Amino acid sequence: MTFRDEDGRFHHIKVYEGELPNRMLLPGSRPRVKKISERLDDSRVLADDRQLVVEGYYKGIRIGAVDTGMGPSSAAIVVREVIEAIDYERGEAYLIRPGTSGSLQPYVKVGDLVVSTAVVADEDVSWRIVGSGFPLVSDPNIASALVSAAEEAGYKLGDNLHVGVTHAKSALYEFEEPEVSAFPEKCRSRLEQLTRMGVLCTEMELSVILALASWYNALSRERIVKAGGVFLVLSPYEGGKFGAPPEDDLIDISLEALVSI
Repeated sequence: MTFRDEDGRFHHIKVYEGELPNRMLLPGSRPRVKKISERLDDSRVLADDRQLVVEGYYKGIRIGAVDTGMGPSSAAIVVREVIEAIDYERGEAYLIRPGTSGSLQPYVKVGDLVVSTAVVADEDVSWRIVGSGFPLVSDPNIASALVSAAEEAGYKLGDNLHVGVTHAKSALYEFEEPEVSAFPEKCRSRLEQLTRMGVLCTEMELSVILALASWYNALSRERIVKAGGVFLVLSPYEGGKFGAPPEDDLIDISLEALVSI
């Protein structure tokens, strides 16, 4: 069940069932949705309330974008409504999260891109959707399309483009800066474990998107949902300075991948 207003619109994203394109970008931030809309032909705003919902055409293909908000709880609300609102008469749904992240490896630098193949979930929202221990795996075709789009844009595997397992958390500062947590040693130990096991970066929403895709795919074969994510690295592995590299490549690569699938 999803909450709807009296006129039938989904309560949080303010659109109707079947109103959204089957190809969607799901960034965390509203400003990123605005940047996406600027790259679309015939762009229009479907809703601008709690979330900004836009649609338009990229290379002749209809796509949409919605900001999920920050963190797994917000994403779980927004993305469930997005999945319910997609027009499946156009085919299966493709969801890509173009997000930002913090590095977990010394060779993953600020400004690099990371394509996620699977997620280690350190939040408790995804397990409420699919159960504890359920594997959260990106759709391989989406991951491949993101890698190809990044390479076409000039990124090089093993240099400034990385592909592999990523991490999702429920708290930003309390995880990435253990000293501000009530359990600094526990947080520090977890960070060291993730680095030792080769996890590339940490963010906050992809685990929930993958969990919801899995839940809907298990529920019905009439609505197929495929999902994946690509991340721009903003904070270094340890020490160094937090960066704010341009998001243009992140957005353009996500759009190219979305229409190439």
